[in-house]
Amino acid sequence: MMVIFLENEEFSKLDGKKLINIEEELMHYLKNVLRIREGEKLIICDKNNTPNNYQYCYCKFNKFEKNKIEVTILEKREEKKNFPLIDIFIVPLKSRYFEDSIEHICQLPINSIFLIKSKFISTDFKKTIEKIDRLRKISYWNSIYIRKPFITKIDFFDIRLSELFNTIDYDRFIVFDPRTDQEINCGLDLKGKKICLMIGPEGGWSKEEIEFFQKQKNTLILKFKNIDFGIKAEIAPIVAISQILLISP
Repeated sequence: MMVIFLENEEFSKLDGKKLINIEEELMHYLKNVLRIREGEKLIICDKNNTPNNYQYCYCKFNKFEKNKIEVTILEKREEKKNFPLIDIFIVPLKSRYFEDSIEHICQLPINSIFLIKSKFISTDFKKTIEKIDRLRKISYWNSIYIRKPFITKIDFFDIRLSELFNTIDYDRFIVFDPRTDQEINCGLDLKGKKICLMIGPEGGWSKEEIEFFQKQKNTLILKFKNIDFGIKAEIAPIVAISQILLISP
């Protein structure tokens, strides 16, 4: 069943038969790729949805009309979960696989991805954030392709780590570093909590950065469980998210 997204204001007005404005690229996808037909079902989601709280409508497709589609709203629903609400902070990679890594992260139940700087960042941060709209588009289309009821948000912080920790607020900070002795474990109570995951650059965080993390409240420095060898930097965020989800009730 196809998923499309509307701004919150437009979503809140859905009722009965409705004409919906559709952007050109999405219209092409509906019309020429999926070749959607009259009577087929669609799911319309609120763009403000999060992994823990999302609203959506089941509807029936009626017809195309210029840059709009006409649908009949069948049922409106809202779902609330008590999973950890996860934001992941990653240092951009120079690797040509970085966009692939972002695409894969966006297929997981992650609320937001934030790009941050580190002492050993291997790429030009300013050039990376110039592509932020492209990364957001990757996230948007991934939600459509895999029928995810929310869009993982993508943004950046062009500030030092010390300033960053004064800016953000989470119940728990989990910093992954391969040189620590403590593994992630099932004793962590993350249910319903707002979690910040932090993944460093290729080669890991600097000594000064680790010392900074050690002084922060509600912060754990962990390594991956049952992995005693190196992991490529573009894979590390996916492993981190997967292990957090596995230990969450």
